[in-house]
Amino acid sequence: MKLRPQIARARRAAYTLIEVLAAGAIISIGTTAMVSLSSTLMLQEELATRVAVTRNYQENMVRLWQLGLSTVQITAIMPAQTQNAVLQQAIYGNPAIVENGNVTVNGVVMESALCTAIVNSSQDPATETAGASFTLSAFRPQLVTALRPPPP
Repeated sequence: MKLRPQIARARRAAYTLIEVLAAGAIISIGTTAMVSLSSTLMLQEELATRVAVTRNYQENMVRLWQLGLSTVQITAIMPAQTQNAVLQQAIYGNPAIVENGNVTVNGVVMESALCTAIVNSSQDPATETAGASFTLSAFRPQLVTALRPPPP
């Protein structure tokens, strides 16, 4: 029995079931990899945002200290984490600035301080987990201290 030429050509041009299953498996593996990559990128972006917020808070504390404010005044000026949801989610604990005393740099007496802040790495908004700790060293001329009035 001889097949008509049109039917024979159609059978040669069609895909087999194994070829279709193999193509489906390749597409599903690629799709799974893309979904996994996108979720990882979202987590990385969230953590990068938290690090940026924490560093910004810390740098603002140091700038205020370099302008001559005391640590008590800085704590009063900086926004409270309890009243700011973004800070509450990004920062673990309370950032602190601690004065270290005086150091001499090129014959100039400078005051030094360390500002420490810790990133909250928890994915659950209700809990805090300590992540990376950032410590920033700061210096200011002693002249600023002599000119400012004593804190109230």
